[in-house]
Amino acid sequence: MKLGHPVLKDNNQKAHSLLDRRYAERVPIRYRITYSGEEGARIVTGEGALKDLSKTGCKILGAATSSLGSHLTLLLDLEDGQAPMRLTDVLVSWIARDSFAVRFPKLSPEERKRLQDVILKNIRVSSLEDRRTAFRIV
Repeated sequence: MKLGHPVLKDNNQKAHSLLDRRYAERVPIRYRITYSGEEGARIVTGEGALKDLSKTGCKILGAATSSLGSHLTLLLDLEDGQAPMRLTDVLVSWIARDSFAVRFPKLSPEERKRLQDVILKNIRVSSLEDRRTAFRIV
């Protein structure tokens, strides 16, 4: 009879499986976001709420108006005292019924610093609630 590892269970692995695929920690965050793009000859636009944010991408609560693999322009209101951040050529990487995720293009040093500042400000609060590892060893 083959015994499984007593500490690891399928439901625990599922809870942390998303972290295993990420290269950057995402922090829970709720800021307003506007997105737009092109689907063929049609211009698509929408508004939503940022659900979580990392230096490589984010999850957006809102109807996906574009298809998987399409490119959007985002306008993120980071509530950091600056004008909303405009990111072009972001890639739609995941779609669900009421949300979708995007990966950011290569960011300028200024954009990366601004995102990191917002993430660090918010990670302190969220890290108290979630005790999982906040980095990935590659």
